[in-house]
Amino acid sequence: MKILLRLVLVFALTPVVYAQRVNLDFPGLADKAREVVDVTLDGALLRLGSRFLSDTDADERAVRDMVDRLEGIYVRSYEFGSDGYDRSAIDAVRKQLGPTWKRVVSVKSKTRDDVEIYTDLRGDKIVGLVVIAAEPRELTLVNLVGPIDLDKLATLEGQFGIPRVSKKGDRQ
Repeated sequence: MKILLRLVLVFALTPVVYAQRVNLDFPGLADKAREVVDVTLDGALLRLGSRFLSDTDADERAVRDMVDRLEGIYVRSYEFGSDGYDRSAIDAVRKQLGPTWKRVVSVKSKTRDDVEIYTDLRGDKIVGLVVIAAEPRELTLVNLVGPIDLDKLATLEGQFGIPRVSKKGDRQ
């Protein structure tokens, strides 16, 4: 009985690690855009959608394995006219990232988009990811919520509205 009580006490006092969902919605931003992509997939929808991925295709199986552990995928992508957009939205995303968030990638380019990738690191586990891809007339914000396996992360590029950020000659 003492052992059972100790186990219950340990589990009750152990902090549960929850990833942070970042607010990617900014009033008026979508109204100014020519084109808007809005993807909001919570855990239940992700698991439902992952059922349609192949068990025999290695890439699809890797995507399914990663998606099944996620709590959500949130993507906001905007394309603007010649006026561009107010870059304060980028700062607003960064301000939401607390002390457990670390920038792991920063790409600054004069000819392509600037990309920043942040991870929410709790101990040795990544439990969240934010991608900011900014061009003068395009802005894409991505938030993955839940445990993330970096080895499998690349399999999500180009799926669920997540942009490709790999260096593979030509971008798709």
